[in-house]
Amino acid sequence: MASRSSRKESRISVIMTAGRVKRVREIVQANDTSIAWVLRQAVDRYLEAQSATSVRQAGKPPATTKAR
Repeated sequence: MASRSSRKESRISVIMTAGRVKRVREIVQANDTSIAWVLRQAVDRYLEAQSATSVRQAGKPPATTKAR
């Protein structure tokens, strides 16, 4: 695994509702981890789901809209 200093990374700010922040903090406490780790895991899972959706839709013809 590459050292952290040799990987290209970006810092991103996210604005979330108080309710979402509270839920993330509950997950952090329950798993004895950091907010950053929880958010990276969430983004990774979202990106994997999007990739799976793209693969499934690759064989389908594009959706069309009907003119009114």
